[in-house]
Amino acid sequence: MPKSKISNNGYYELKTDLFSHIKLERRQLNYDMPMHFHRNLEFQYIESGCYRTVVDNKEYVFEKDEMVFIPYCLQHMADASDTQSILFIIPHAIMQDFTSFFRHRTLNIELKDRKFNREFILPVMELILAAPSQLNNPIVAKGYVNVIFGLLTQHYGYVKYENFSNPNFLLDLIQYIDQHSNENLTLDRLAEQFGYNKFYLSRIFNKTLGASLTDYVNQVRVQKFVKQYRDGWEGNIADLAFSCGFESIPSFYRTFSRVFSMTPKEYFELEKEIFW
Repeated sequence: MPKSKISNNGYYELKTDLFSHIKLERRQLNYDMPMHFHRNLEFQYIESGCYRTVVDNKEYVFEKDEMVFIPYCLQHMADASDTQSILFIIPHAIMQDFTSFFRHRTLNIELKDRKFNREFILPVMELILAAPSQLNNPIVAKGYVNVIFGLLTQHYGYVKYENFSNPNFLLDLIQYIDQHSNENLTLDRLAEQFGYNKFYLSRIFNKTLGASLTDYVNQVRVQKFVKQYRDGWEGNIADLAFSCGFESIPSFYRTFSRVFSMTPKEYFELEKEIFW
């Protein structure tokens, strides 16, 4: 995989976890996707091209009629390519029916039996794509999920899954950071807020987010800086950096460079965005 310009520390993709309905659509993967994670489940059915991705620090390559499966809260990324895929996202709320069934086990990330995928999974997806509005009916939507998961688990089986076992707490923690990132956030403050030992919180950051609290909070601040700047910020860079929670300009520039491997000026001169 080509060297990415994005930080290897995963960020929480809140917008994906705000989906309340199943999402299934054809997509051209011609954009950079930085390391991130979300609580929803994600499939990619590769229809053409060669898709290179990193999941949980391991590189994978997928080709036509192969499938990628991303369990909840597992960090993943991909660089832009000419790949055409069918993206299938299942909201966490819908997956509650499967919680006990998938406890400590999950599907494999690699679902590479092309003949099986093409003959059994693709036709179900095509049925949905032919009339996507049917996913607005929760009974029909869950029916499709049951069929797809039933076929996949019967054919591929399971693998052991040892990721963080309490995604609800993780979601609350990260949302709190997102809402208060412009403030002075410390492990002590978060431990008091959530009633957990600060060393336990530190382990969660290192295991699940792949970053220390300071690094993660600063990365969230950089995300907000980029978004507000692109949305038409009319002040200077220093004022925006301070409003996003940075305590000094050198700290802001160090963080920006670490996340993007370039300066803010170089980043905003790019012809395409590489974060959203």
